[in-house]
Amino acid sequence: MPAAAGAAASAAPPWYLILFFGALAALGPLSIDVYLPAIPSIAADFGVTVVSLQNTLNVFLVGYGIGQFFGGALSDQIGRKRIGYLGLAVYFATSIAIAFTSSLPEMLALRFFQAIGGGFSTVICMATVRDIYPVEQLGRRFATVTMVLLIAPLLAPSLGYLLLPLGWEAIFVVKAAYAGLLLAAYARLVPETRAGRLGNLSLRLVFRQCFEVVRRRVGERRLPIRYATAMAFSAACMMIFVTNSSFIYMQYFGVGPGEFSLLFAASVLGFMSMNLFSMWRLKSDNAGTFFRAGLTVQVLVVATLLTVVVTGNASLPTVVPLIVLAVATLGAIGPAGSSRYMGYFRELAGSASSVYTTMMFFLGGTFGWLSGTLNNGTLLPLAAMMLGASLTANTISWGLPRPAQPASR
Repeated sequence: MPAAAGAAASAAPPWYLILFFGALAALGPLSIDVYLPAIPSIAADFGVTVVSLQNTLNVFLVGYGIGQFFGGALSDQIGRKRIGYLGLAVYFATSIAIAFTSSLPEMLALRFFQAIGGGFSTVICMATVRDIYPVEQLGRRFATVTMVLLIAPLLAPSLGYLLLPLGWEAIFVVKAAYAGLLLAAYARLVPETRAGRLGNLSLRLVFRQCFEVVRRRVGERRLPIRYATAMAFSAACMMIFVTNSSFIYMQYFGVGPGEFSLLFAASVLGFMSMNLFSMWRLKSDNAGTFFRAGLTVQVLVVATLLTVVVTGNASLPTVVPLIVLAVATLGAIGPAGSSRYMGYFRELAGSASSVYTTMMFFLGGTFGWLSGTLNNGTLLPLAAMMLGASLTANTISWGLPRPAQPASR
């Protein structure tokens, strides 16, 4: 471990660090959720359909995945803070530019680069937590970061709804202001936990580092990448809902922006409730059990959702509780799986974070694009894809050990 990281890990980290990284990680959901209530208004302004405008969500997920892939691995080479600074600066500039865009193609291009900046700045969160906390604390520390970042999707749709009277452009100005505040706090309050030099910069080495993460074995088994892949498919189940939430609630069920904000918040509260339980009960020796139980409950809930849709019983009272439960399971799956996965890495913590988050957002973007392509005005394609993602996660996870495994070097 580098000297800076060793010092950070040996001393008691300041209490505000974990809160800061939760706020920084919140940049991702804030980028998506705050403008969901404005999608019909933006579509009308640009003269396009709601489904067409949802591609701004899908392109964001793809760009975010690219930013996370390169950002995490590069932070292993040149330091966490250089990557964080660059990402926040790009995010700030593109958010301002989006506020002045006047067409869907312009917004798509700017959202892509905004997402790369967001990916650079947020991928370092998992890696830095791994830098400064011991392996046995990772589960609860990741749960704490998740709890803080969940404030963003809880409040973001309501914030977007309140800003709508000022014009949808105000939403992106607020995003820029948030990134500017994070940049100032990062520069002033957060130490470097992974020392690096610009001379170490190598794009070729990025792929070598990520390949090392993928092939990392525990005994004779590639357990780390199986955890990452299962988590990514499980999270893609939620991404399908998020990218289509405006269609589900505002178009299919015909609710207004205000009611949409409340319905969306219900899923976030479900996630937060399970995450609180993880903060309370999750330990290194029961993380495997938490992980498998969460995946099992998710696939059963999503299978029930598909059954409700196929049988023609889809309504707000039947669909909303099932979506809330499906999203809530990630409050157990995410912290437990992340603690097991990141615990296998130390020197390659940034690269490990890159591999996982890149898979998650590329899968989310791909499923989101497919859901728009296959959209037939019903909930059937969405429910079927959610079940496919959750089934895949469960299949990959079978055979993963429940007892604690020792962390890798």
